[in-house]
Amino acid sequence: RSGDAKMMSITTLTVPEAWYKAIRYIMEFGNVVDTEYEVKARQILMGMIQIDKPTLGWHKGDTFCSKARIEEYKKQFDRVYLHQHHFEYTYLERLVEGHGIDQLAWMKDQLLKKRVGSKRIQAITWIPQIDCQKDEDQPCFQRMWVYLHGNEKLDVHIMYRSWDIFQAYEANINAFLSLVKKELLEPTGLKMGTLCTVGNSMHIYDYNWDEAQNLLEKYKK
Repeated sequence: RSGDAKMMSITTLTVPEAWYKAIRYIMEFGNVVDTEYEVKARQILMGMIQIDKPTLGWHKGDTFCSKARIEEYKKQFDRVYLHQHHFEYTYLERLVEGHGIDQLAWMKDQLLKKRVGSKRIQAITWIPQIDCQKDEDQPCFQRMWVYLHGNEKLDVHIMYRSWDIFQAYEANINAFLSLVKKELLEPTGLKMGTLCTVGNSMHIYDYNWDEAQNLLEKYKK
């Protein structure tokens, strides 16, 4: 059914569980809205998904994920391949060059200082001088914020202004987990804690509704 959308809050163990539960929630409770792309979407305004044991992997029903596709997508989050993509920008370019400072290197340095409990360690992608001058193609991913615990576990929050949950969520999360491992965990010796993903708009476009409903029936829990 579709009605007044409630804020979505999900806590689960794994990335595949998170994806499936988010799809189920959006398909059941999401408001049907018009979009700027001349298609409709089922939408939740403000979704929060906490994943307690985030590791690489994806739901076997996710037709948009495969080993080859994920490996190729992860290159957009790897410094080795910086400026080797045919896009206006990548999220990595925004994080390490977009504000005239390497924000990921700064985050790593703060973690090396063992700033346990600091609420200041973050990186952003939005550049007002660029993004406020155009009507589209601003970054969907907006901010990464981390929190270091005394047990040397690092919680990671990933925040999107707009998130296509059905087609992009698992691919995005796998790429971000690789980035966090390479940029923040391996250089500092820290361990991954929980992953919290937040979207101002979490949605499924109408051309994926049938496939989403079939997925829910096939893997019904």
